[in-house]
Amino acid sequence: MAITFGVLIDADHILAVPEYVSNNGLAAILKPTWDDGTGLVWRSVFHEPMGFFIVAPLAIGWRFMLPLLFWSSHVATDYLQAETLEHSAIVESVFLVVVCGGIVAVQYSRWRALRPESDFKDYVTHLLATVKDYVLGRGAVISRR
Repeated sequence: MAITFGVLIDADHILAVPEYVSNNGLAAILKPTWDDGTGLVWRSVFHEPMGFFIVAPLAIGWRFMLPLLFWSSHVATDYLQAETLEHSAIVESVFLVVVCGGIVAVQYSRWRALRPESDFKDYVTHLLATVKDYVLGRGAVISRR
């Protein structure tokens, strides 16, 4: 459910492609933003705060608040992107680095808990070896050492 409300709600952009291409041409898809001529990026009701009135009753009915959390973070990210559109490549890059850094920090803390004698260099060496094995097809399943 979290993926549905946090990521898959962007699938509605696929519905906009035919009209967007007919109005702006195929090359316009490569622009940093999809502007339909109104000055606003095309999006459905799920990308607006009004979508709360759809997602909140579902979350309450399911007694599961993660959809609401992920939907609201998606809307907040959309708002941040709209407000910083001329700098969006920088903002998105910083956001990506922060998220990746958080993932690495969590994974490293788990690594450290299982192997107190190892350090970050050992962790990076393990990651590189795991990726190399996976890419070369020697270990499709990542082993837990």
